[in-house]
Amino acid sequence: MKIRVLLSMIVASASLSALAANRPNLLFIMVDDLGYGHCQWHNENLTVDQFEPYFKERVAQTQEYTPEQALELSKKAMPTLSRLAKNGAYFTRAFAASSLCAPSRLAVATGKIPPDAGVYTNMDVESGGIKPGEHLAHKLHDAGYATAHIGKWHVGQRDQQVIQNVLAKHGIEETLWWGQLGKKHPELYNEAWDAGYYGSVVPEQNPLNNGFDYYYGYNNWASQFYDSTLVWENFKHAGRQAGYNTEVFTDKALGFISKQVKGKKPFYVQLHYHAVHDYLEPNAPNRYWNNFKSPSYNLSNFYSHLNAVDQNIQRILDHLEKTGQLENTLIAFTSDNGAMSGGANVLPGNAPFSGHKGMFRQGGIRVPLLFHWPKGIPPQGEMKPLASSMDILPTFIEAAGLKAPEHIDAKSLLGLLSGKSKAAVHDNLVWAGIHAYAWGFNRHRSLLGKNDERNKAPGGWALVQGDHALRFTGTIEPGVYSEQPDGAPAKLELFNITADPAETTDLKDQMPELVQAMKAEYFKHTPNFAPPVRWNHEKWGELLK
Repeated sequence: MKIRVLLSMIVASASLSALAANRPNLLFIMVDDLGYGHCQWHNENLTVDQFEPYFKERVAQTQEYTPEQALELSKKAMPTLSRLAKNGAYFTRAFAASSLCAPSRLAVATGKIPPDAGVYTNMDVESGGIKPGEHLAHKLHDAGYATAHIGKWHVGQRDQQVIQNVLAKHGIEETLWWGQLGKKHPELYNEAWDAGYYGSVVPEQNPLNNGFDYYYGYNNWASQFYDSTLVWENFKHAGRQAGYNTEVFTDKALGFISKQVKGKKPFYVQLHYHAVHDYLEPNAPNRYWNNFKSPSYNLSNFYSHLNAVDQNIQRILDHLEKTGQLENTLIAFTSDNGAMSGGANVLPGNAPFSGHKGMFRQGGIRVPLLFHWPKGIPPQGEMKPLASSMDILPTFIEAAGLKAPEHIDAKSLLGLLSGKSKAAVHDNLVWAGIHAYAWGFNRHRSLLGKNDERNKAPGGWALVQGDHALRFTGTIEPGVYSEQPDGAPAKLELFNITADPAETTDLKDQMPELVQAMKAEYFKHTPNFAPPVRWNHEKWGELLK
């Protein structure tokens, strides 16, 4: 009996060792505000006639580059990622769960659509944050993966204790919030900033308490490329960051990966770059900048920062290949939402789609999504089934031989990617939240400042199913937009986003039965929509009617 038990233990141990040896390493790369049309693998057949007309008009008025020059630079900025897409798989009908960064990232982390968490704006996330135990990285960590989050976090509340520590240092016993600090003690404002307040996260929402072994990053919408004081390492402020953050984040990822490879432990790394969010100054280092010279600072700068991401991903691939890990490393790449499209964020933007970040037009929610895994994904190239960036973690979890939690909205794409299944994993996708001009070229049509417009902008919802998108825009208040200075009633529109990707022709009156069917699909979701953490409840109420 003892011999049989011992033998069974040896067999079980051997099986676990074999499973661990076969588990893929997992690398999830996300960039910030990258447009579908910016991506080399999407724009090979794109023409300037497909660029958003108003975006082109704004560029002609305010910038020193032509659409043709922008398209040319976009076609050489991402050779590494383009190669991964074509040798792996890339989805041309992939979407973010929100048109804004924090709700989108929360959805990726939890596999649940933002409205179910009461999240409709960035402020809802910054005021609420991720709930304990909900990050899907827990599944990988608990199964023995070494886990790291590097770069942008932005799914938690800032840590007010940072401000209190600065006040206490000066013998001040008041409890003050950020805005109050600036008014009552402006001399301490910069000190609190340099102490890392704006990149901080409360301990319970720190990555180390949400499924990760290591954290190097910032809990904010953006970070400076150089000399940032927003970055934290694990639970400690990292001080003033030296170097160019695209390279620094890559260095940290390589250090973590190297340690796990030496220890023969599978790794899961979230590498979420700051690029190409707004605040793109100063320019990228000359080793990138010199390859993208043009008549326009903004154009050269945007694509040099983007190329820096691409070249640094190549550094990781080189390391994985050198250490024999590339064949069995599953890589995913996406953007958190559509491009801002305007100013520092240049053409082609989200072409051939219209709109931008903050809107429920295709340009705000359509994103690049690619996977590469030589051992597990045969070269597939373009894939047309409906997909979401929320699907990345369930795909990773299944690839690791595990099961994702039930009752989430995200689905594993592994069957499609491996060629074992041709069945789409989503019948439709749904969005709800703020629908605003504030985050792109359309803000020039606003009669208000950016922050005021965000507070006054209408709500909206959208549902994509098959070739069609149904979009609801809530009541527009007077004095918000130049196109409707007296305001406008709520409206519903239907578009064929395959034949009409720019959403120029409303088909609502021509296809009333489809409108009703898609409305019914949307309203299946609304009973689960939680009240907003911070957003206007009246605007939210319009999304439920």
